[in-house]
Amino acid sequence: MNLDGGNVMSSTLTLRVFIFASFAALLSGAAFAKDDIRYRNNEHRFAVIFLGQPMQRDITYTTNKGAMVPAKQFYIEQGTDQFIVTVVKVTDGPTADDALVEHAAERLRQRGEVKFGYKYNYDPGVPALQLNIAERNGRQLRVSMYMLDHRLVIAETSATPGNSAALQFEQSITLLDARGEDLDTGQGNGPG
Repeated sequence: MNLDGGNVMSSTLTLRVFIFASFAALLSGAAFAKDDIRYRNNEHRFAVIFLGQPMQRDITYTTNKGAMVPAKQFYIEQGTDQFIVTVVKVTDGPTADDALVEHAAERLRQRGEVKFGYKYNYDPGVPALQLNIAERNGRQLRVSMYMLDHRLVIAETSATPGNSAALQFEQSITLLDARGEDLDTGQGNGPG
């Protein structure tokens, strides 16, 4: 780490620009918040802001162990922009499987250049990962994924870089408990 004043000033300025840009994106998202729909799906245990009522489709998902398991996608496509939540039910294995989360992330990383990746716990015992990927087609892939109670939940959007609706969608994903309420394991980090 270089401690000369120029690099510290540059880093501080970069951080301020990033915070300002993030704040501006959120404010511009607030302008269309009246038309947004906070979609809640108690059965599949997630909530997210979609820009309308999502369509649904059944798919097959290949796990890190090569098993092909049924999954459900909830999605909206607006022109070339895609907003997708995929819920994969994996009953063979641990309730929260870090290897399965990493496998899903690796598949997504292959779509372009990773600009940002962050692994953390949504709540204790709930592995989570966020990715921001510059896709080869010039689009931006934003992903948040979580594993809870044998469910892998992947919120992903592919849109033009800087699209505030894509940012809002990816950041709004919320896990629900068995009662359909925002998840809080009672061990910190969760809402509430």
